[in-house]
Amino acid sequence: MKDISPEPIKVKILDQEYLLLSEEAGEKVERIARFVDEKLREIKENSKGLPDKKTAILAAFHIASDYFQLIETHKGLVSTIKDKTRSLIRKIDMELQ
Repeated sequence: MKDISPEPIKVKILDQEYLLLSEEAGEKVERIARFVDEKLREIKENSKGLPDKKTAILAAFHIASDYFQLIETHKGLVSTIKDKTRSLIRKIDMELQ
């Protein structure tokens, strides 16, 4: 288990500063904060007048949707790798006989 950073990490999201304690390295926390900030700004730009709470919920939904798509892609890649590995093992076994 990682240790939580002893010092809070200052990030800025939608022009508001937040102090975060995290098990992740400071650079990674900052990268995540930039990603969240960009996603929120993108939604605010495309949905003028949407209240901040609804913008945050919509951003969370988009991020979760991207996350679930990546999980499915990962599963597909793992399955493909397993299939190809089994096939290669069979071919090697056949050659060794």
